Amino acid sequence: MRARILALRYSITNIFVMCFIVALALGNWPIWAVLGLAMLTGGGVDEAVGDDHSQLGDAGSVFFDVNLYATLPLVMTMTYFLLVLLAWEPSLDLGILSRRIPENSGQSLALVGAVLGTGYFYALAGVTVAHELTHRLGNPVALLWARLLLALTLNPTFEAYHLQGHHRNVCTYHDAASARRGEYVLAFVARTIIHQSLQGWRIESERLQRKDLAIWSWRNRIVDGILCSILILIIAGLIAGLSGITAFLGAAMFGRVLHEMVNYVQHYGLVRSEGAAIEARHSWDCYRLLSNALQYNLPRHADHHLLASKPFWNLNAASNSPKLPHGYETMSMISLFPAWWHGLMNKRLADWDERLANDTERSIVRARGWMIPDRA
Repeated sequence: MRARILALRYSITNIFVMCFIVALALGNWPIWAVLGLAMLTGGGVDEAVGDDHSQLGDAGSVFFDVNLYATLPLVMTMTYFLLVLLAWEPSLDLGILSRRIPENSGQSLALVGAVLGTGYFYALAGVTVAHELTHRLGNPVALLWARLLLALTLNPTFEAYHLQGHHRNVCTYHDAASARRGEYVLAFVARTIIHQSLQGWRIESERLQRKDLAIWSWRNRIVDGILCSILILIIAGLIAGLSGITAFLGAAMFGRVLHEMVNYVQHYGLVRSEGAAIEARHSWDCYRLLSNALQYNLPRHADHHLLASKPFWNLNAASNSPKLPHGYETMSMISLFPAWWHGLMNKRLADWDERLANDTERSIVRARGWMIPDRA
């Protein structure tokens, strides 16, 4: 019985997506109600519930897989309902849905909530599941699913950069997905999107050249990802015209920013010399029960970097990893406020420098002027 309860908690994200689909169909206040409840669950409720170190094991692996693969049809359905909410053509037979929102300020407020909520679930459900499936290298269906999910946040280079870039260079100065000490979260978001795109293209080009394959071809994973996003844009235009294209782009960009804000907290300020072994101390871990349930144990990040092929249900709590003081969504929100963020993280970085870093890493920290002198 306990094992079933543990397994079912990992369906919470998809349940929220289904509730949001219903909210989009109803229009008006349900849109904000579901979005608010989801954010509250990942924030305040997560903090109130606290940590959990349970090990899942393989008992629920079939359920977990079904749940993961269900995410793509769910977020695609959510996208469709966002678009029909914007479609006013009677020929599309969408009158019932469109009349749910009266033509007043409430309409605009509901549409804003619809776009933000769709972007939020693109990040929470879509990108998290895509990340899990991207690591299943021998499974073409999993990789296709991941590519389609990533197309929803306009992120065609993730597959190439994450596997051959981030996991090799994590916590080094040249890793685009590792946040540096003192770097503001939105500055990181801009830097990481640009550099992941450039480095991802280089990595993919080099991969194709090694195989004597044309760079501009269907074998290019990035080209495939771009084509997927273009296809979604075309469908958005066919369903809801320019407003549909604009809404999808807004949701996609919002989701991408939220995803990169999570990236920001995962390795913020940690240092590793190039070529050195990746250890548990090079990732911030988080064991909040709901953070891990909502994001498929992604916050057990240290063990993921030690063995990236592990399915999420086998990830362990690492005893020698640095720990975040709050859950993922809470930390992402705090990162927007520098004084608050540095007040929490500086003493933890000072502890990392003193207790977990090796001599080489401490010398890198000193050379870059990143030493934290005060642990108070």
